[in-house]
Amino acid sequence: MKKAVFFDIDGTLWDASMRIPPSTAEAIGALRKNGHYAFLCSGRSKSNIKSPKLLSLGFDGMVAACGTHIEFEGKKLFEHLLSRRQILHALSVLRRHGSPVVLEGPNYIYVDEADFKEDPYVIHLRRELGEALKEITGAEEYEVNKMSAGLKGADIHQLKEELGEEFDMIHHEADGILEIGQTGYSKATGIKRLCGMLGIAREDTYAFGDSANDLEMLSYVGHGIAMGNGTKEAKTAAEYVTEDIHSDGIQSGLAHYGLI
Repeated sequence: MKKAVFFDIDGTLWDASMRIPPSTAEAIGALRKNGHYAFLCSGRSKSNIKSPKLLSLGFDGMVAACGTHIEFEGKKLFEHLLSRRQILHALSVLRRHGSPVVLEGPNYIYVDEADFKEDPYVIHLRRELGEALKEITGAEEYEVNKMSAGLKGADIHQLKEELGEEFDMIHHEADGILEIGQTGYSKATGIKRLCGMLGIAREDTYAFGDSANDLEMLSYVGHGIAMGNGTKEAKTAAEYVTEDIHSDGIQSGLAHYGLI
């Protein structure tokens, strides 16, 4: 029976320096050779999933931007974008609270670079994305799946209240980053939607993750696997805790379930 395995990117497939362990590449190759699906499942939007060394691992598709963009074998199957009204409302709230924001879409990332000064993440985006990185200010149109913002001392509860029920918010406490998307969309809903399209049973789904935006995914799939370097919450949500990313965690987890 063909299984589907979903892999978070940051902290799971690669580390903070975007290093992918050789054992991870070997394991994903073996997984697919054994006839199973391998999917990216990321909070990153499609426009920010471009690394050749990542894509060369050979995935069958992706669930990107927390379930709002789905691809299979190079074809887009689903896209959900925030409306211009929703975007302008969120920008107004976040700017009022002094929270610098990144708008994340399938083709472009929008950011006002002056808000981030020498922020290494935005410097990385400019280097990696080039013309696919646009300024928010002055943009006539937006194509946005979700957004991220720096908390910067703002009251998270007040932010959530002012954003309203249309928006859901995930707090990455370690770095003070908020992921903000439309209520009702997550990595878990993306996995459910894709598997429904492909006829894959929930009990035949597996997912690897390490942090706050992986919790629903790890709880939803038939077999949730937390990385050894993951957060306490991720390990609690998972069925199984594998080794650290640099201790062959992906390979060990796949072997544990007999997938390789």
